[in-house]
Amino acid sequence: MSTIWTSSLLFLNGELLEDVYIEQPSGFVLKGQETKVLHLIKALYGLRQAPRAWYSKLDESLMKLGFRRSTSEHVVYLRGVGACRLIVGVYVDDLVITGGDPRDISTFKEEMKATFKMSDLGLLRYYLGLEVTQMGSGITVCQSAYVVKILEGVGLTGCNPSHTPMES
Repeated sequence: MSTIWTSSLLFLNGELLEDVYIEQPSGFVLKGQETKVLHLIKALYGLRQAPRAWYSKLDESLMKLGFRRSTSEHVVYLRGVGACRLIVGVYVDDLVITGGDPRDISTFKEEMKATFKMSDLGLLRYYLGLEVTQMGSGITVCQSAYVVKILEGVGLTGCNPSHTPMES
């Protein structure tokens, strides 16, 4: 059975293709050089070019590792076939990794660590509002925490449940 892992990469790995200059941040202004600006080589959070620079760098890196982009979903990457297939889903700077062979997953994580600063977050448990439970019998995905949050938001946490939302 496949397992699903998650990793977090550093969004600031994106390299800028154009010249971007910023003022020196307060507290880091060099004495005698107050009028100078900084030339950025890598992206910063909040910079308009940052998401594009990051995705371009990640896309290029995955392609070099032998992945191909899914034709129907451009943030899903595939490598290998059958039991050796590895599937990587990208959401901003998080990766969701699954495959038939745990060794392939480990190898991929090491390949990514050689290229990027990366945190291995272990087995996927919670992702984009989905709770994921992985057991030997299968993988369960539910949104009960999301439903509870909605009920709390509208003040309905103490209400009695009903199988039918109206009278029969």
